[in-house]
Amino acid sequence: MKQNIITKFGLFILIALAFTSCNKWIDTGINVDPDSPADVPMNLLLPSVEARFAFTLVEGNDGLRTLTLWDQQMTGIARQSQAEGAYSFRSGDANNNWGALYGGFLMDAKKLMEKAQDPVSASPYYEGAAKVITAAGLGYASDLWGDIPYSEALQGSDNLTPKFDSQESIYAAIQSLLDDAITLFSQPASANIFPMEGDIIYNGDAAKWIKACYALKARYALHLSKVNGASAYTTALADISKAMTSNDDNMNYAYSSTSNDNGNPLFLFMSDRGDIRVSYRLVNILSQDNDPRLPAFAAPIDAGITVKGVDYPAGSYVGAPIDQPTDGASAPGPGIASRNSPTTIISYAEVKFMEAECKYQTGDEPGAKSALKAGIAASLNQYGVFDQTWFDAKSAEVDATSGTDLFKLIMNQKWVALTYSFEAYNDWRRTGEPELTPNPLASGKEIPRRFPYPTDALTYNPNTPQNVTIWDHIWWDK
Repeated sequence: MKQNIITKFGLFILIALAFTSCNKWIDTGINVDPDSPADVPMNLLLPSVEARFAFTLVEGNDGLRTLTLWDQQMTGIARQSQAEGAYSFRSGDANNNWGALYGGFLMDAKKLMEKAQDPVSASPYYEGAAKVITAAGLGYASDLWGDIPYSEALQGSDNLTPKFDSQESIYAAIQSLLDDAITLFSQPASANIFPMEGDIIYNGDAAKWIKACYALKARYALHLSKVNGASAYTTALADISKAMTSNDDNMNYAYSSTSNDNGNPLFLFMSDRGDIRVSYRLVNILSQDNDPRLPAFAAPIDAGITVKGVDYPAGSYVGAPIDQPTDGASAPGPGIASRNSPTTIISYAEVKFMEAECKYQTGDEPGAKSALKAGIAASLNQYGVFDQTWFDAKSAEVDATSGTDLFKLIMNQKWVALTYSFEAYNDWRRTGEPELTPNPLASGKEIPRRFPYPTDALTYNPNTPQNVTIWDHIWWDK
């Protein structure tokens, strides 16, 4: 009996020692992925949200590239781009954009917003940035698809079939988010328990964020010109008066000058696939006007080519006609397609062009001309190509123009200045300027007006609107 007791006690000691030893030598975090932390601090989450927003959506090649083919700033010369330039764009082609929105930065922006609202980690500036990016993301998505999920979206597995909110309600939400952001950024820095760090766009400068908010408010007010008429212009002008005042206020996302992992998306696309060229229309406009932005928007050709019966030597700037895909034509230039060309979310130049349109539409032609000249100058300076002699000649042209011709000049100059920008397409849908001729090689003879809903949404969410085509008009594009 005594032997049994000793044996059992010894076994108990060995087991106890074994568990004690395990606690000492087994790493309790052995199954924790260091690359997927359970909690990400706001100063790391914010730059990730900004990068995904800028890369995937503002200059995302699955979205913006297609729109620049449709508004004829670029021409597809092979493979997918040539097909999309001829208006072959199906639901499956929209999946990447949709996924990047709802499974990407909008979800991350929500997490940033919630973290910034937590009393333990409260920060009005981080919350403000999350709301601005959410507003701009909703604007991007709604301008592509019209009605989209929002009020029931971004809940993960709690709601996999959110309802689709009307575009009208989305636009109200955008303005509300931007108003909230202005209030948040207007708080003194001392109100931030956690100062705003990691901000790639404005380096934590609240005043610049506020100006960007007003610029975005003006943009989305102006989008409703077909819906709201004259009030769209007066509302936009009120916001413009508090928006950007120079190119120093531009809302840019800067890329690395050395890393391909953080390079400009158009640069990476051209390096990898390269199946677009600058359009014949854009190059001709710039060339005929001796516009100093030509080398910024287009690259000289490497070898001589013949386009529309004209021989062009190497070193020339030659666009690719919409009906003649030309591999040897000018690729996008360094102003928009170098490794470190920034993504411009909204710029001072755009603000001045908006002002010019609004003042023209409210009967102030002198004000419209002044704003137009300021917009042209801002665009030249944005790309580092300001030429005083050229600008003086262009200013004289502006001063000599009036009536409908002045409106056309405003919108066409804006179309040039916003090369490789979503807003050029939005302006065409709103105003019909510039006057574009549909691609004669296309199966459909009209220029598309929107994206179709993606296959993923149609398959998995029964609330997704059915039978929508790329030629249907969204709500504000009446």
